[in-house]
Amino acid sequence: MKFFTYNETMDRQVKMIQARVRQLMNGEVAQQLQNAGYSYRKLYGVSLVHLRQLSQEFKPSNEIAERLWFMNIREMMILATMIAERDTLTDEKLSEWADGITNIELAEQVAFNLLGKRQSSLKILEKWILHPQVFVRYAALMSIGWQYRFAGEGLSAFLQDNLSTIEALAGDNRLVRAVAHCLKMAGRFDKKFQPKVVGLARKWIASDMNHLKQAGEEILFEIEAAG
Repeated sequence: MKFFTYNETMDRQVKMIQARVRQLMNGEVAQQLQNAGYSYRKLYGVSLVHLRQLSQEFKPSNEIAERLWFMNIREMMILATMIAERDTLTDEKLSEWADGITNIELAEQVAFNLLGKRQSSLKILEKWILHPQVFVRYAALMSIGWQYRFAGEGLSAFLQDNLSTIEALAGDNRLVRAVAHCLKMAGRFDKKFQPKVVGLARKWIASDMNHLKQAGEEILFEIEAAG
């Protein structure tokens, strides 16, 4: 657990956020999450929609986000990804966050709210794509896809250089959804890279591994639907 120096303003805002989260608690959903194996110090079962609405009541702040993340409470950690000022949150700070990414939900929130829209994410993604924790790798793969959607083709060279690594990661059934998302977005928004993505998707469709077949079909469908 990380400890922070006392700051009356920050601590008051964190307590206010936690009180608001408690008001939105859904015990039934919280129990379902616990039964599904989500491991947190606490969780309140608050929906992502309600958390998004709550986050909009606060100005972006990395100081508050840091405090929320290290509380190891589901809703606080998700809110941290929404409240953080992503373009000024350093790679060093994000590296400290990595150990807390212990499930798909958190990985997807980190990817969508932070790394997928953050400028200059290349170095951290280079580290995370081979991170020993599977859900950190998942976050990296999802982030690459969102980077294509929200930030352009800045990772095109990186993706081409690491295509064999990404293909290998797809062999892990826990990561295949994130790999598919990464390649769908790359094939959709990077026309020069699209033939390689299509070729890999067709290769997977001919595979005898069902999770690769499905991933290949999803990738081709996304690219063809986008025209």
